Amino acid sequence: MRYKKQINPIICFLAATCLFWLPSISQAQIKNPSWEVSFSGLISDGEQAPFWLISNRQGKYLPENNAGSIEMGFFAEADTGKVFDYHFGMEAYGRQDKSGDLWIHQLYGGITLYDLLQLRAGMWEEIVGSREPKLSSGSIIWSGNARPIPKIEISTPGYMDVPYTRGYAEIKGMLSHGWFEEGRFASDVYMHHKNAYIRLGGDLPVNISYGFNHYAQWGGSTELHDKPYPSDLEAYYWIFFNRSADPDDPAAPDTWARHKYGNTLGSRNYGIDLDLESVSAGIYFQDVFEDGSGLRRRNFPDGLWGAYVRFPEKDRLVQGVVYEFLHTKDQSGPRHSDDEGNIIGGNDNYFNHAIYRSGWSYHDYTIGTPLISSPVLTEETEHYNNMKNNRVSAHHIGLEGFIAPELNYRGLFTYSRNYGTFNEPFDEPIDQLSLMVELTRPLPWYELEAGITLAGDIGRMYGDNYGVMLNLRKRGVW
Repeated sequence: MRYKKQINPIICFLAATCLFWLPSISQAQIKNPSWEVSFSGLISDGEQAPFWLISNRQGKYLPENNAGSIEMGFFAEADTGKVFDYHFGMEAYGRQDKSGDLWIHQLYGGITLYDLLQLRAGMWEEIVGSREPKLSSGSIIWSGNARPIPKIEISTPGYMDVPYTRGYAEIKGMLSHGWFEEGRFASDVYMHHKNAYIRLGGDLPVNISYGFNHYAQWGGSTELHDKPYPSDLEAYYWIFFNRSADPDDPAAPDTWARHKYGNTLGSRNYGIDLDLESVSAGIYFQDVFEDGSGLRRRNFPDGLWGAYVRFPEKDRLVQGVVYEFLHTKDQSGPRHSDDEGNIIGGNDNYFNHAIYRSGWSYHDYTIGTPLISSPVLTEETEHYNNMKNNRVSAHHIGLEGFIAPELNYRGLFTYSRNYGTFNEPFDEPIDQLSLMVELTRPLPWYELEAGITLAGDIGRMYGDNYGVMLNLRKRGVW
């Protein structure tokens, strides 16, 4: 029942889309989707399951020490180069722990036109902005740490050539509208997201890219205001162009007329990539902003700084390496206003908001980098400024390769120093070390794939925890 209000508009959109394109779909080749079934078991000792057995796993795992799960899904991708094509997917996920949850984790469908335009609706796993998502600590705004949010989206299928540039300039972009879950401090809240990227270089060995992501929480209602917040087309205009609310609108709080409507946040992504026959490498930076001071970079050096190297050879001991440094301590200074009440723009208080008090989270998991601690990990249940730790300095290393033929490993090593928030700082900085090593290989029976993941935490942020996760997966094509 928690999804009733979110899913109904999506079902209507999907139904209308299918009816509109039914003649084309009937002429298109029927796809044989791929499918997979996976079983997992987790056993751990300590205050909770280790950090990297919970984080950046699409919100599937709780901090409980012992749990089992099963996931079943089928997926069909769109083919490039066709005038018209379609794609779809569905995944059911069941978790055996104290909650005993069972839910539809992914359910989506979409169409692609002329390899230029894509329409999609539903819930799908997504990571935004990451160069190396398997090895990264997580994109700063949308990391894959939380469950997929139901939404409708129009986008380019990927980068497209800018006319008359011979492919040396490419662009991509998207616009989406989504629905947050019920049970939050604010109910019936909408999500807005749009982005635009440009990449220069084409088939040259060096490419330079820039992307701008704008997110917002808007609409809904809370006990703080006697009317639902505006959610009509005029309010959408305010959100889309990041404007202040109409001061004569009684449904809009006074603060939204003085500042901006809703809860706006976002990131700018910068990258330089080198692609040679023997190696690919790059550096990148994702900043973060919550208001005008962040847009003006008063919060520098806050953001995710990273570098990666990847080798094309198979069965190499080290195929990919990532180093990242996350800094979110500055936040444009410790104070938002001075003693006289004048706005000076500090205390950006990342992922928190005075009205949308469940913050930038979904089902109690941080949507952005998991190093800004999820409410589910800090046992925050009052839905008030849920991110109790958003001032973080962290170093992260990700590695992957092959120990032996067909024996793949992936390792994540993260050291963080945590300061709480400017409003509620920790008495002293809290250090935390989180480690994970994952081994996977195909089995000679029934084309199965097996995996074992060892993980541990050392520190006072999440406690001293040690655990192992076992996984068995079967894939195929119908």
